[in-house]
Amino acid sequence: MANLQKLQEFAADPAHPFGITNPLEHDQVVRLAEFWFPEMRFFEKEKFHPTSLDEMFSMVEDLFDTLPPAAQEAFRVAKLIRENPTTGQLRVFDPPVVTVPDGIVPPLLPVVRVLNEGISGRETLGDPAVNDSTVISHGASFTRANEFFGGKETFSGGAEAVIGDPFVPRAVDELGRPRITVLASLLNLFELLKYELLVSEDSEYPPDGLRGAIDIAISLVQPAASPVVPLSFDDLRDFLFKMIESHENGGQVPAPPLGWQLNRRAWNALTTFAFLEFDFVYAFNDFNRHETALFANEHEADDEGCCLVFDRRVLNIAATSSDPNELFKAVPFCVITSVHEEFQNADKIKLFSPPLNPSDDALARDEIEFTVYPAAGSHATYLTPGLHDLVDFQDYTSKILENPIALLFPGPLIVILIILAILEHFTDTEDETSDEGVRTGPPEVVGDHPTAVGNRLIVVPMSADNHIYGPGNEELLRLRAYTGKWGGHDGWRDTSPSFKVKTGRYFRKLLTQV
Repeated sequence: MANLQKLQEFAADPAHPFGITNPLEHDQVVRLAEFWFPEMRFFEKEKFHPTSLDEMFSMVEDLFDTLPPAAQEAFRVAKLIRENPTTGQLRVFDPPVVTVPDGIVPPLLPVVRVLNEGISGRETLGDPAVNDSTVISHGASFTRANEFFGGKETFSGGAEAVIGDPFVPRAVDELGRPRITVLASLLNLFELLKYELLVSEDSEYPPDGLRGAIDIAISLVQPAASPVVPLSFDDLRDFLFKMIESHENGGQVPAPPLGWQLNRRAWNALTTFAFLEFDFVYAFNDFNRHETALFANEHEADDEGCCLVFDRRVLNIAATSSDPNELFKAVPFCVITSVHEEFQNADKIKLFSPPLNPSDDALARDEIEFTVYPAAGSHATYLTPGLHDLVDFQDYTSKILENPIALLFPGPLIVILIILAILEHFTDTEDETSDEGVRTGPPEVVGDHPTAVGNRLIVVPMSADNHIYGPGNEELLRLRAYTGKWGGHDGWRDTSPSFKVKTGRYFRKLLTQV
């Protein structure tokens, strides 16, 4: 259940020292994230641009309140709720709707409980009833998403986007100017692992959407023999605590669990690197309106992003320098972007080479180009414009494997997957990116481009002096700790994700290059 107070108390306990960015303080992290805000170039016909978690509520609520009664009725969300132990009642609610499962009624109809009737959806995210099964939805359809979030007008005032005249983002700042919002966080991997291990020791630690990087842990060891000896997480955690103590105190490397050995390459990466992660949150994924696929890839909510990998020692030296610009001279080791599902191995990585003879006053971004290209509709993040081969076989397999009955018949399942793979080959589905749409980024990078728009950066505080579990950050914690789905679903046509931490995913991609 949602228990924000428990999350705060855990982080406030002296036994669980929090300082994921040490020695950088929060204001230094903000400056670094602002400096490296990615230049983003969108496809010209993109209707949904990155927004913030709070706007996933406010943009719906604010517009809905301005609609005439007939339009409001059309955009209310119907939900089957429990009337009594044996019957349900179909009722409509103002969007967005926050629901939790409430069992079934005859004949096997699932019913839900609406948590935000008469109050703002954001307020409910601290409700004890909120859990991994909670769903936030404004109606689970393109029509609804387009009404609340979609670009309706181009820069020239037209209704159809074309090259050089893309749709204007719907989100606006306090002066009514269009803007894009990006979420950022800096994570020193070694400190992050320490805190994640402490969290995993507490069997009563509540659901927390910020957790998830603990899946780095299994990458730090590898089997020493065949057949593989089972490894419990408790044994792995005990070993890693000893490794941490050895690393910090210069002691002897401990013996690994029986049948396993330290993955030295992964451990060196863990102790060497820090991740500056940027998350791009979209209200709707409408990929099937740009490309043809066997299954319509259309759903509420979409979480994509990229990560700059830094040598943490370089950042640490810069953070303690008397030169305030020293932090901006640190050249990243590489950039990693997320492309659809991790198991496709389609994430992009690009290594950076430090300048051979940089001048004393040269800043890293003068030497390094950091531009990302979200694909049309799917929002997969690429590093170049153009067409990108896309194997959306994962859409088929994930939809099939969501049904546990399929696993009872492995033979027919394999045949079906082979047929789908062949069909996928002939559909030739591709992602498309472009230089001709909306642009955003630091003003000194984007310049006065005719389709440039403003942006807002929300930096998740992760420093000892200011962190998300500390006083004054309750609103962001309520939004970011949420572990349910940011979007409703409509059977096979429309499924939506949770907001999963990508740190472990980026780490595994990094290991392919170090």
